[in-house]
Amino acid sequence: MRRRSGWIIGGTVAAVVVAGGATALVWQSSTIPAPSSPAPAPVATTPAPAAERAQEKLDALLTTCAESTAIAPPEHCGIVIPWGTEFAGVTGIRYRVETLPVLTLDGDSFTATGGVLVATVSGTGQDGATRTETYRTENWAVRGDIAITDDEVDIDIW
Repeated sequence: MRRRSGWIIGGTVAAVVVAGGATALVWQSSTIPAPSSPAPAPVATTPAPAAERAQEKLDALLTTCAESTAIAPPEHCGIVIPWGTEFAGVTGIRYRVETLPVLTLDGDSFTATGGVLVATVSGTGQDGATRTETYRTENWAVRGDIAITDDEVDIDIW
């Protein structure tokens, strides 16, 4: 009987070990459903990034400034021409933008550098003769205040 109870106990222990191992194998190989992914976010319809919108607005403003046909540089355009020493009077200025300055935002102000602007000035020289001079600004830079909302970009060049 002792022998029989030893076999019974041994068999029971073996059965428990085998059943536990089988349970572990089944548990490890079973697939647990992954949590469902959130629905994709709707495509953004917000305006382009602020710096991109500001650059477009500045480019348009400076291009308009360069279209000026006034006998003085247009105000709030960052255009300065040192014609005072060669001319007694100016009758016309033509502008050509070769490269627009690149804008960098800094809070509610901006700096735009690296532009190239050419101005051809016509008029009367200091000696009374007709004169035409071309001035080239290799690093045309403008600075100013800027306000950007979802709907609008407002630029004020100093």
